[in-house]
Amino acid sequence: MQSSITQKPTHPPVNETSAIAPTATTSVATTLAQTLKNFSQNDGLKNQTLTHVTMLVVVLLVIGLSQLDLPWGAINTIRPIKYNTADSSQTGATSEQLLSLPSELHNIDDDVLVRGAVPRTIIPDRSPQAAPGQPAVGSSEITVYSVQPGDNISTIAVKFHLQPETVIWANPDLEYNPDVLSVGQQLTILPVDGVYHQVGSGDTIEGIAATFQTDPALIINLPLNELDPDNPIIQVGQWLVVPGGSKPFKPRTVTAYSGPVPDDASVGTGLFGWPATGNISQGFFGYHPGLDIAGWIGEPVLAADSGYVIAAGWDATGYGLHLVIDHGNGFQTLYAHLDSYSVEPGTNVSKGQQIGEMGNTGNSTGPHLHFEIRDGTVQRNPYGFLP
Repeated sequence: MQSSITQKPTHPPVNETSAIAPTATTSVATTLAQTLKNFSQNDGLKNQTLTHVTMLVVVLLVIGLSQLDLPWGAINTIRPIKYNTADSSQTGATSEQLLSLPSELHNIDDDVLVRGAVPRTIIPDRSPQAAPGQPAVGSSEITVYSVQPGDNISTIAVKFHLQPETVIWANPDLEYNPDVLSVGQQLTILPVDGVYHQVGSGDTIEGIAATFQTDPALIINLPLNELDPDNPIIQVGQWLVVPGGSKPFKPRTVTAYSGPVPDDASVGTGLFGWPATGNISQGFFGYHPGLDIAGWIGEPVLAADSGYVIAAGWDATGYGLHLVIDHGNGFQTLYAHLDSYSVEPGTNVSKGQQIGEMGNTGNSTGPHLHFEIRDGTVQRNPYGFLP
């Protein structure tokens, strides 16, 4: 019997995806093109995208490097520094030993100088200096200072942020003899650089200002003077601080040898040498025309150059035991506050010969040699002549 079932003709299966692929691809391409077009025309979007991409690259780079085994031990480090602790000291059994800072630190491998760390902080004195016509730092009143052992005009001035001349001008005894200092002596200390003046008969503020070469307004406006700016009246006997004022320097003289010049008098070389060993405790200025070399009693004092002695003995003006040498070439040298001397007036001396011993005689607050160089009648700064 013949079957009635009829087979349907076979056709290859239809791929639905492939049928719609051309349409989808076209749509994506169109969208991408439009997006790129919009991106290229939007500067803000470009910058934002670039920032994000950069951050992403950096993060990936850091992560990558962290996974690498780098030879860190091959990196050169600073070599250890050798400290000089020879001057270290302990203040007690339980105190920590302080490390003294050496003048220079050496690299122990190749002797290259490097900067070392300071184990403790030293705070310098940053107190502002008093400007001309302004009160000294930390004080607006006149104070009284008691001279201490080792003091001199310069060190006292530094303590109060003043010029040495100000200390002298406020104390008349010092003005006539700056070596009159003695331990325990009471000194008047001004709060400002200038002159301390007692009003005399016929004085006016303008006249005082002209005499001491300053501005009258500085005298009137200084509160310490207690003057009425609208009607400044001064009285005879009244003391005034003259800010910024100054006085002319009047050099003092000493009595020297007046006898005949020895026939064989030595003549100096003009090249001076240091007359003693020690520290410079006070330098040269108008009212202190020499150098003070601090040492100990009995320290040898040498002739700074060849010549002959024209003065030797006690000086009542403050020099104490002193010597003066004439070098036969216009120069003289003076050596003061000696404990003793071993030459007499008229004696020839050679450069470097011992002529005495350092002392503390006359007006002196500690062992030192006061040394002067005189060129005719002019007192020179010894720093300009010594090696």
